Amino acid sequence: MMVQKRRSGKSENDLTTGPTEVTEVQTRSKPGRRTRAFDYGELRLLLLAIIAKQPSHGYELIHAVNDRLGGTYKPSPGVLYPALTWLYDRGYTEIDLEKGGRKRYSITAEGNAFLSANKNAIDMLMARAGPKGQGKSPQAIVDAMDHLKRALSLRAKMEPVADDIVVRMGSIIHVAASQIEALLKAPVLHEGAVKCVADIVTPNGERFLQRLCSHFQHRTPVVTDENSGHFRMSMGEVRMEAQEGIFHVSLTAPNQEKLMEMQHILVRHLEEAAVRETLEVSWQPA
Repeated sequence: MMVQKRRSGKSENDLTTGPTEVTEVQTRSKPGRRTRAFDYGELRLLLLAIIAKQPSHGYELIHAVNDRLGGTYKPSPGVLYPALTWLYDRGYTEIDLEKGGRKRYSITAEGNAFLSANKNAIDMLMARAGPKGQGKSPQAIVDAMDHLKRALSLRAKMEPVADDIVVRMGSIIHVAASQIEALLKAPVLHEGAVKCVADIVTPNGERFLQRLCSHFQHRTPVVTDENSGHFRMSMGEVRMEAQEGIFHVSLTAPNQEKLMEMQHILVRHLEEAAVRETLEVSWQPA
């Protein structure tokens, strides 16, 4: 094993952790403009913090970042290696050349000083990138995200996509995102949850559906299409379907008291939407 000599012409005094280094890490991120899990400055800090715990090869660092983010982001070699080169050229890491030309990165005294000077930034960064819940995203979600990436990547490599197709693709993704938001904001319904349904005879089911979805979307994510919609209230879940001559409503709540409260709310809004039509709403246990 041999240690590769640093290519940077940086002097020893230039490797200290002055204000320029801290600014580079802390000011690169701008709200609303992030296009990846971390900006370049943050990725360098994260890589250096990982290397500080254990000298690593490039591919090990790719997987370490991916694991740190629960499988939701894996830096590509085109992103990772320029960051590692920057750390090496600044004197924050050194490279051990192993058999086959493999490079193992380890931290230097200057690198440790750099981490110390940026302790607040690295603490916030590690907390943000820290494992949540079980530490990894469920495999079903990871697989689904990979599937979406492959589908978009495959299409992008073919001929240009027509504008109307792009709009439809965007709409599909927005609907999926809304559905996920609704699920994540849903109250936890245990085994004792109670349900009821009402089949309301009316020729205006689609109008009622649109009216209720439009009203509640100002308070909570609403997932809807031409004939159905559902959303979560603080007390439970509402599902609606406009069938031929029937407006079907299904309510689910954690207990009977909450269920009755939801019934009153839905009936009140239906009466406001009905105008001249008289609706007969009969709730039945599901």
